[in-house]
Amino acid sequence: MWVLELNDTEISLAEDLNVVYQQPGVAVILEDHVSFGDAALEQSRLHPRQAQTQHWQRLNADPVSIKHRSIKNYADLVYQHLCEIKRISKLPNDERVFVAVPSNSSPDQLSLLLGIAEEASIQIATLADLAVVTASTLPISGRCTFLDNGFHRTVLTRLEINGSVSRTSSSEVPESGFQSLIEGWIDAVADLFVQETRFDPLRIADTEQQLFNQLIENLASSIDKFTVEVSYADTSRRVTVARSLLATKSRQRLDALVHQIGNPTTLALSHRIARVPGLIQALHAAGHEVSVVEPNAIFSAAMAYEPNAVQPEDGINFVTELLSAGSQAELADPPQLVPTHLLHGTDATSLNDIIALQGRSSNKAHGFQIEPVATGFRLVPTAGSQVKINGVTVVTSASVIIGDIIWSEGEEFRLIRVVEHG
Repeated sequence: MWVLELNDTEISLAEDLNVVYQQPGVAVILEDHVSFGDAALEQSRLHPRQAQTQHWQRLNADPVSIKHRSIKNYADLVYQHLCEIKRISKLPNDERVFVAVPSNSSPDQLSLLLGIAEEASIQIATLADLAVVTASTLPISGRCTFLDNGFHRTVLTRLEINGSVSRTSSSEVPESGFQSLIEGWIDAVADLFVQETRFDPLRIADTEQQLFNQLIENLASSIDKFTVEVSYADTSRRVTVARSLLATKSRQRLDALVHQIGNPTTLALSHRIARVPGLIQALHAAGHEVSVVEPNAIFSAAMAYEPNAVQPEDGINFVTELLSAGSQAELADPPQLVPTHLLHGTDATSLNDIIALQGRSSNKAHGFQIEPVATGFRLVPTAGSQVKINGVTVVTSASVIIGDIIWSEGEEFRLIRVVEHG
């Protein structure tokens, strides 16, 4: 099954739980070439006037300011980006795709998206509210607000969870969009360079791009401090950046977000917005109960939905209500999904043995621990470790299932199920 998640800070496409594409919704339009995703992001400070980050959130036929022979408007950019995603991921023409879209997507935008996808030979089988699908994996009930950030705004989706997850409303907070946050962080790190090295990396496009690239890369990890190094005229300069500095720089924008959320409530954070320095601390200080959704939650939720989906005779489902985690568990067949062993090289170790030895076994040295939960197992990175599941960094913890590939400390592990026949 193919699942496409259209959040423009991190557009993701997965075949089952295998993420085959995960890049930002960015384009750089040059006279002879158009770049998308990571390639575009790595040129965006070198060519700021040619960079485009609006096409996914606007998703309309408004003209773009940059002239190009094959791109006249934002819809053209979305079409070309979809074609790029399809090419890189080798998505076949005849495969049905489950597509999750932000809660603030309008009916006109969804209609246009369907037309563009058809033109790109991408067969959308289901359109779904991203917040509803992702939050359906959480074992919570009652009222909940789901937070996710795009390039130009944070989207707040208010949900009711009672056997099923349904969307009641959504709103936007432009002040805490990713682009606004990153501009503040760049300024803060540049000031640090000036203070410590008397060199301003923002004066030169190349050093600004170097700073930007390293800042983006380090934000994906949960380490408290990291080094940024820029090179110019055969001289390298470096500073150590504390995440607390970035949190301080974002304080006013985060305060605006906390104000928009309102009274203390239950919050579910996407793994993307959970990476924002200082956000979780600010939410806790305001009295909110916070849960962070695992990176691959939307893919597992889509897989749970698809076998039970009833397709309309004419048209495409737009899903704004979905069974909650507890209800899905009743319909699922847990023994087929729960792993029994951790494979490292040619050695397979029982998860029960690992858990029995927790705290003194060698798996702690590998940068993570495995813990039992009601639905199976979850992975928890140890302090200071960067751990990835299926190529996605784990922020706090993540549930794991059969086939998940774990990367930690330069080593690969795989979760498997050993079946004994007697």
